[in-house]
Amino acid sequence: MGKRTQAMVVYDAAGSQQRAAKRARPSSADAAGAVVPYGVMTPIDAVPLNAVAPRPRQAPAPPAIIQQVPEEPAYLREHILPALGLRDDLPVHFVDTKRVTDTDLDAHQNRFRLPADGVLRRLRPILTADELDAANLLHDPLPKPRRQPEPEQPLQLVESLTAEEGKKVRKKRQGMVHGGLPVRMVDLAAGASGELLLSRWSSSSGTIVKGGGYMDFVRRCSFREHDVVDIWAFKQRELRLFGKTMVHESYLHLFIVKRDSTQQQSRQE
Repeated sequence: MGKRTQAMVVYDAAGSQQRAAKRARPSSADAAGAVVPYGVMTPIDAVPLNAVAPRPRQAPAPPAIIQQVPEEPAYLREHILPALGLRDDLPVHFVDTKRVTDTDLDAHQNRFRLPADGVLRRLRPILTADELDAANLLHDPLPKPRRQPEPEQPLQLVESLTAEEGKKVRKKRQGMVHGGLPVRMVDLAAGASGELLLSRWSSSSGTIVKGGGYMDFVRRCSFREHDVVDIWAFKQRELRLFGKTMVHESYLHLFIVKRDSTQQQSRQE
């Protein structure tokens, strides 16, 4: 009987410890409703929504202009090629479109500048190696070397120079002289020009048509400053059969076609 009483006492002691531990742990309901002192919380640094200035909307980027090859002029094969003494089935190549500038019509400049992209991508592939070499288009131009700063003269030497000796005469830099590839320009109003020269400048890499009769031709042309023109190129190659020339070699022709207002408007749209 005494052993049984002692076992009951031990059991009651273990149960009381579990109940005490359970009372010491706060319940989830008590933790949720617990009050936290205000001084413990960190204030929120926020601005009311109505006080924030709205961000300006950026304008959408304009769509890229994709250049489309225009249609070949309908009168080219029916009138222009026969009038030049050329076959009416010649391959005709679109070179590029450009806006005529004041320098194209300036007598002091005396040249017509061709768009560089059209020359590189469309005109060069139709020329032979000898023709490219004549026009200075065979090789890509080398990058320009950086100009080295001139060394400073000693102070004593500068002071010893007289006013007359100290003057420096500036001379205009002249680039490499190129003859050029013989070409003819063609305009619907002016007809065909005399022999002109197609060449690329080594200094600026600009490709131009120049020559003594250029200004006389351009004054008779249908295009004026700010006009948009299409540039077409064609050249007849020599054809020999049994030692006899069946088709003669021609100049490289550059046909300048002025766009009318309807064509310009459709291009802008």
